[in-house]
Amino acid sequence: MKKIFLYGAGVCAAAAVIAAVMMYMKLGSIVKAAVETLGPKVTQTEVRLASVSLSPFSGNGRIKGVFIGNPAGFKTPGAFQMGSVRMAVDLKSLAGDCVVVKEIIVEGPEVTFEGSLKGSNLSRIQKNVESFVPAAPKAKGKKPKKEMKVIVDLFKVTGGKVNLSMTALGGKSLTVPLPDIELKGIGRKSNGATVGEAAQQMFGSLTNAATGAAAGAGHLLKGGTEQIEKAGQAAAGLIKGLFGKKK
Repeated sequence: MKKIFLYGAGVCAAAAVIAAVMMYMKLGSIVKAAVETLGPKVTQTEVRLASVSLSPFSGNGRIKGVFIGNPAGFKTPGAFQMGSVRMAVDLKSLAGDCVVVKEIIVEGPEVTFEGSLKGSNLSRIQKNVESFVPAAPKAKGKKPKKEMKVIVDLFKVTGGKVNLSMTALGGKSLTVPLPDIELKGIGRKSNGATVGEAAQQMFGSLTNAATGAAAGAGHLLKGGTEQIEKAGQAAAGLIKGLFGKKK
């Protein structure tokens, strides 16, 4: 009897482990599919992920190989590449209407700024994100479905860089550091933000930081060009003075 009990307990434990592994794999695939389906609708660009892992026990996870493409008409391959994104989700919130994300940490992103300060690939994507509105049900007599809301307690970006492909560079490329970003309490005061609203805040902070870096680089480039021109004029004047003297 004791052996049967132990055998039964072992089978139950093995089944629990298998179920946990399946849940672990399923959670990751669900998140990956959701992002790759909703992302293009929000940004109107290609969005793909290499892999997503999310623990059903701790709520901690990691997204690898994030790629966000460019809108039509731009030449560079993509706007954003993120090798690794760490996240932590409050698992209890998954059963409700508002998902609480404890943190999203983006490490070493690579942003491409193409265009000028008057208009770029990033500003175009930002406009796409801002204009994103989930379609309302057309059928009459039916109550509209509750839209899922999210709260992001911490959104942090560190160690990033911006690849500049600006008209001011005359076709040349330049890489500058991306300022670190930290946003807290997205959707917290309003008891949740829509996915579009949260994306707008996070993407907006990235766009502003990258545009600021581009503006700074453009200012330095302009200053350097002016200094070179002044130095060239001074040298030309000196040469003219030397050879222009009467013997």
